[in-house]
Amino acid sequence: MGEKIEIVVRVIEGIFFVLTGVIALLTYLSAKKTVLQPIKTEVFKYQVEVFSKIMNLFNGKSEHELRKIFGFDEMLRANIIQMVDCYASVFFQWKIDGDERPYNKRDCPASIITFEYAKRYMIEPGLRYNNIKKSKESEIGKSKEDVWAEYLHGEICEPKKTVDMLLQLDEILQSPFLTKESIRLLQEIKDSILDNMTQIGTVLTEVAKELPYLYPNAEELQQIDIGWIENRYNQVFDPLDTYCVALTDYLREYFKVETVMK
Repeated sequence: MGEKIEIVVRVIEGIFFVLTGVIALLTYLSAKKTVLQPIKTEVFKYQVEVFSKIMNLFNGKSEHELRKIFGFDEMLRANIIQMVDCYASVFFQWKIDGDERPYNKRDCPASIITFEYAKRYMIEPGLRYNNIKKSKESEIGKSKEDVWAEYLHGEICEPKKTVDMLLQLDEILQSPFLTKESIRLLQEIKDSILDNMTQIGTVLTEVAKELPYLYPNAEELQQIDIGWIENRYNQVFDPLDTYCVALTDYLREYFKVETVMK
């Protein structure tokens, strides 16, 4: 009889300890949830802020609007005029004041360098000036046709609008509240923008070779319509809207917008 009572007591003690442990665990989980909830709320609030900035930039924008906000029209025109001015200087000795042209440093305060240009003129840090100087010296004695055949449009000037938008993208990308997928999609947009910018250099370097045949004298060059050069570039432009739609669709799915609105 005494043994049975002892067994019952042990069973009751075991049940007691198990229940106590379960209660303690549930209490801990409840307390943890209570403590973490304000943190989660704050993170969600900051996510909404940064994602709202992204949506304001890209949501519902057409391809034309996207190119406009990133300044591609201004950038292409400025670089075309810079290339044509350089051609006029080499072939017809025109004296052109760059400060009064669309590619001046006030309107285009920054630029990007293509790999080919860096390889030719910037082999080592700080040697750009020396390499350009050597290149100029090597032109002495060459015909203008030979000089122009080596033309490389490898420094693409950027208008203020482009500079500001790229800075805005970088600022968003630095947010610690972005998800990995949103970072990937944002980076795709930025990479596409930079690729399209360097493509300006590629197209204008090719177009430059055609100018001596199309505009062999100053009179014809004065009548130039750059529309055909813009069309040449537009043929190789990588559309931005595909990348932007992928990003905004992801954000809508992330916040379950369609479900919430039902």
